[in-house]
Amino acid sequence: MMWKDSYRIGVDRIDEQHIELFRMTEELVTAVKNGATVETYRKVLAFLKDYVIYHFRDEEAYQASIGYSGLEAHREEHRQFTQTVLNYEKRLTENGFDVKIMKDLAGTVTAWLIYHVVDTDQKIVSGGKEADEQTEFDKFVDLFSHSALDVMETMAGLHQDGAQMQAADRNQPEGDIFVTIELVGDVKGRAVFGYSKELALNLLQSMTGMELTELDELVQSALCELTNISCGNAASALVKRGLACDIKPPVVSQEVPKDAHGNAVHIDTNAGWLGVDVLM
Repeated sequence: MMWKDSYRIGVDRIDEQHIELFRMTEELVTAVKNGATVETYRKVLAFLKDYVIYHFRDEEAYQASIGYSGLEAHREEHRQFTQTVLNYEKRLTENGFDVKIMKDLAGTVTAWLIYHVVDTDQKIVSGGKEADEQTEFDKFVDLFSHSALDVMETMAGLHQDGAQMQAADRNQPEGDIFVTIELVGDVKGRAVFGYSKELALNLLQSMTGMELTELDELVQSALCELTNISCGNAASALVKRGLACDIKPPVVSQEVPKDAHGNAVHIDTNAGWLGVDVLM
């Protein structure tokens, strides 16, 4: 089961809605894994779209009632995700509910929902307080690598204590699947994350509670969202240090991206390994 009691924020109405969202997402993942009918896909998508809007409205109303300082930023996350679901609905309608697009949707929803509930929503009850100081890293690659480890621990329970980081021998990331994100602003370049198949599947199994065997669209989509969150957090840390930095949408590939030869590290974990390459 995807839902865990550790995800509770202690507000019964919101927690109950989160449980329903996780149940719905699990139903979506099961449907695409088992090859459901188009009619089933339509029903799941319609329910997801309507319930997301309903839940976001309730959650924002609760935040307003307690004077939550992060309401506007939280509301913007809700807007962006709602638009993401609507964009998928349009693509699916135009393409006859193609199963590859459904898997893409399932992966995106899984990754976004878990991180939103276990990280962003927890700040509602903590008053939105974050650490005043960010850990300083000597190199950009360290910042992006540690950000990835933080996100994998938050979303999939991957403990950082057992992770070992070292410079990559080939000075470029290795991997069975790669996600590339372009960096723009004062900090220009790109970050390339190379996931081993073992790590990719273990992350998704931990997130969904289901055993997956292939790096299909569901897995690729979830990895894109996970990497997007990791790079977004790293970019925010750079902004706090006075460097304008934004990110563009992730691009996934099963081949090493061209010119991936920046400052690369290899990270071994007990669930598989990850290569991170940051080109500035």
